[in-house]
Amino acid sequence: MTSRSLYIQAKGVDKILSAQESIAWSQAFLRRLCNETPWKSPFSVCGTTARHGNLKIEEDFSNFEEMSKLAQSDYGKDGFRNVGKPGVHELLPDSYSNTGFHLSYIDGYGVKKSKERCSISINSPAYAEGINALRGLPFSCDYFEPDQANAAWLDPEVIRRIISLFTQSFVLCLSFRITTDRIYKSCREGISLVGERLSDEYGPNIGPITYFGNPAVIDVLKDEPDMQPYGEGLLLRLTDDIANAERPEIVARLHAIRRKLQDAGIKSLEQGINRADWGCDGSSVLQGEPEFQ
Repeated sequence: MTSRSLYIQAKGVDKILSAQESIAWSQAFLRRLCNETPWKSPFSVCGTTARHGNLKIEEDFSNFEEMSKLAQSDYGKDGFRNVGKPGVHELLPDSYSNTGFHLSYIDGYGVKKSKERCSISINSPAYAEGINALRGLPFSCDYFEPDQANAAWLDPEVIRRIISLFTQSFVLCLSFRITTDRIYKSCREGISLVGERLSDEYGPNIGPITYFGNPAVIDVLKDEPDMQPYGEGLLLRLTDDIANAERPEIVARLHAIRRKLQDAGIKSLEQGINRADWGCDGSSVLQGEPEFQ
């Protein structure tokens, strides 16, 4: 049987962090992920080179900072900014990244079958205009169906904790979804699971469980059925049975919501957001220095 993938993805407004601060943020988030979800320790962090491809992080997090720094060092071509040190673009603890910092973690270190492991990328905001303005938390795993390796991620109580953890991890959470790879592709391409075109391409990609935190999106969907207030936004929760969410009525409902957002001119759930409105612009970090060259 071909395994399906479970996707959990969130984006939000956050402050621009230095190299060292981004690792500290990741450590705090992953400690909660370990404590509140089926994430399996020990786990690993991955850089982009073969020698840093699978760096073990101990269960007690004693080497978390050391291993994360090694992985982070592989991104040296991105260009770093060292405030007060013009012309110095090497990676230092207090460096800021032109494109934001990207660290990928994989659970179950030592698990021989790679598809039985789960992965999460922690992407921090960039200081450069128009590049990765938001923090992102993309998570995925295979074999999540009942009686398979990652089935624990389907437990309704686990899902409740995941929603809380992910949506509370930003200064402002703009979007969060739990979906499957097939539903994700359906929304991305605007077609049903059997090939029927249901909506235009490139509309907002949503799933059976989706949180909407963007005020512009909330204004469009606030009177829509199936929405319930949650935190500062709205939560769409069509089912807790994600393994069986690929039903025609659920997919059709998602496309109907996408169409309503498209008709309102909204093409992404993060559209129109200025992070400076939440005190997260780069002015205090850059201190009026010349733009990165």
